Amino acid sequence: MTYRARILTVALCGVLAAACSTGAQPAAEGSQAAGQSLRMWTFKQSHADALNKAAAQFKTDTGISVVVEAVTPDDVFKAKVQSAAQTGDLPDVLEVHAGGEDREMGASGLLSDLSADVGAEWLNRLLPTTREAGLMSQAVIDRAAADSPFKQVKAGTLFSVPFTAGAFGIVFANKEKLAAAGLSPDTPPKTWEEFLAALKATTEKEPDAGGLSLGLKVSQTGFNWVYQPLAHSYLGRDRFQALFAKGAAQGFGSPDGVKTLELYGQLTPYWMPSSTTLNIDEADIAFAQGKSAFNVGGTFTLAFLAQNGMSPDKVLAFPIPPSAGGQQKEIAMAPLALTSLGVTATTENREAAIKWIDFATSAKGAGIVASASLDLPATDLGTDAASLVGPDLAALQKYFTGTPESTYDAADNTFFPPDYDQVKPGDAMVRLSPLKERTPAQAGSELDEIFGAMWKSSE
Repeated sequence: MTYRARILTVALCGVLAAACSTGAQPAAEGSQAAGQSLRMWTFKQSHADALNKAAAQFKTDTGISVVVEAVTPDDVFKAKVQSAAQTGDLPDVLEVHAGGEDREMGASGLLSDLSADVGAEWLNRLLPTTREAGLMSQAVIDRAAADSPFKQVKAGTLFSVPFTAGAFGIVFANKEKLAAAGLSPDTPPKTWEEFLAALKATTEKEPDAGGLSLGLKVSQTGFNWVYQPLAHSYLGRDRFQALFAKGAAQGFGSPDGVKTLELYGQLTPYWMPSSTTLNIDEADIAFAQGKSAFNVGGTFTLAFLAQNGMSPDKVLAFPIPPSAGGQQKEIAMAPLALTSLGVTATTENREAAIKWIDFATSAKGAGIVASASLDLPATDLGTDAASLVGPDLAALQKYFTGTPESTYDAADNTFFPPDYDQVKPGDAMVRLSPLKERTPAQAGSELDEIFGAMWKSSE
């Protein structure tokens, strides 16, 4: 799958090694780096166009030129990287999937260690939950299989710098449909109950095109993107995690669990027709074509909607809202590092390549890329977000910030069974809603059986 369709990402574990304490060392004016030319590959066409715009500014600033090439789709990109590694024709810089592919390429000898080049000042400009995406922590090494190349890597090695970031559980609403249903096109619902009321209004206005779209053919989207943030905000972190615990006394069949399943089941009347037959891209396209009033995806969905003809200014975006009766009255979505930038181990232009990554992940460079691609950066743009990337993206990035108690972190799977299979609970949720084959209590019992079996198989 492309990174848009990744439902879970690996947990970002470990503590940054002391080796990452020094700052990046910029090339001195007139140094050997000036006048050099770099090559870079990415698996994202929209990123190539945006990166080439940033590269033009970078050349003006440094004299170093960068030519960015998109190699798509993912499998072609991987094959080309592997082939180039064998022939000695790798580019200087690669954009890769963060928190997995970057580590794999690094451990295999394709990416170089950046731990001595990326220091505290550089890391601190990044969103906190993205900083360790390319880090080989001792925890990552310990979790690897005995024959994994990870076992040969020193803890503290850093194979990439986070470049783009995002979060799941973001609702997109068609402003024109909101207005037609008598709703404010600029004010997101503050609670789950207000969200349901808005869905009722749009479906009454347009019974066949006023509902909610989500790629439920990939069943885990409902469980991961809607149910989990909703249950997290309703129960609070500890009670939410208790649902998944080994031998859970407070599992999904408990009063806590059944209540959260009842909340999720309230969506049943509002699903877009044939929701269970659509994959993620198809559901997003249906929304862009006006076949639904609401769509659930991630922050990265905005770029895909724009590619399919829906202008960002026609969309109202907000996270899955918390229930008014729940523990948390607000919700924030901890961002995941989606892509990272790494320097290849074979580059002859290492100094210039590091300067380029430094620029691309600075507020200036990241702002150029984000505004052109509509993908949020892993760089924390802070109060300058609106001026750097425009109001639409800035409105999305603000949902990355919240109190620890109100922040839902999709990357935290530390409380799941070791061999967690997300499809099984996803299928159970589809049987609850929209299929109505299970009551909330029956769905709770089924989920407890599913997780109980997973825990037992890990013993």
